[in-house]
Amino acid sequence: MTFVPPEIPAAAVPGRRTATFTATTTPAGLLRDHLTAVWAELVVLAGSVLFVDETSRRITATPGRRVTIVPRTRHHVEPADDAEFYVQFYEHAER
Repeated sequence: MTFVPPEIPAAAVPGRRTATFTATTTPAGLLRDHLTAVWAELVVLAGSVLFVDETSRRITATPGRRVTIVPRTRHHVEPADDAEFYVQFYEHAER
């Protein structure tokens, strides 16, 4: 079976985003299992970040390779020593 990565719904628009983190500034909450209520993307600016979720997806995010974070799916990140990244959250567009 071929894995098809999830896609952020077309009706979603970028909302808030986190600060840019490094391996030493990543909040502890991101390093342990947690979940989001909305769609999000892990965006890596430098280095790499391992994304792990409860569906056993283990994806190495690098500059140019974003990872989609599905709402209400437990996950955590493991940044490499040279990582710089942020999380972009999405919200539903007003109609």
